[in-house]
Amino acid sequence: MKRLGLVIISIMLTGELLAQQPTLEDSITWGTITSEQLDMIKGMAEKGHSTSQYFLGRCYFNGLIVEKDRYRAIQCYSQASEKDQTESLYYLGFCYKYGFGVEKNAYKADELFGKCISWLDKEVDQNPYANYYLALCYMYGYGVLSDPVKAMSLYESAAAMGCSQAWVNMAIEYQFGNILPKNVEKAFEYYMKAAEMGNPQAQFNVALCYKEGEGTGIDEAKAREWMVKAAEQRYPQAMNELRLK
Repeated sequence: MKRLGLVIISIMLTGELLAQQPTLEDSITWGTITSEQLDMIKGMAEKGHSTSQYFLGRCYFNGLIVEKDRYRAIQCYSQASEKDQTESLYYLGFCYKYGFGVEKNAYKADELFGKCISWLDKEVDQNPYANYYLALCYMYGYGVLSDPVKAMSLYESAAAMGCSQAWVNMAIEYQFGNILPKNVEKAFEYYMKAAEMGNPQAQFNVALCYKEGEGTGIDEAKAREWMVKAAEQRYPQAMNELRLK
């Protein structure tokens, strides 16, 4: 399925969605944050609340409610990371790794990843986000030696604890056979698990699976049903797909 390959890079940018009761972070991740929520976040960030500074950074990074501004995102992430806010350490490291809003600096990136990894290791038994972020670090070699097998194990733990994005990441691995043996039926199964939890990226991929018969039978009606679900959460690819009709 060619178009599904286009969404792989979004794994690192879209991140973690726990359903079925969406949290504020879930809203930020998928673009459904309201102006009222943004005002609350800005107010708390100005008072030095590190998690709000991280949330505001995500808004500026992705252009949610505010105009996309990677430089402002870096400022927010930096403020939060000074207080060792774990997600900001991770995303700031990501920005330095790939030069988003800041000049590339692999040494700085690894330093930041290293700081958050120590916390993630302590939290894996009780925090699905810790498993998910740690899986990303091991999958892509952020602050640690790349270990895809360990990454997949951490994805499985995160998924079992309710992290829908972990199901998506494993589905992609099964679909393309980069780490795991290629198994499009298993990929569809995992996409569906995440889609039923409300993950819009998974809903979009399920729609494409039904449309193109990847891992399941072709079913245009179900394809549109899941595409609409993803679009209702303002998932960009789904919205664009529906506009083409």
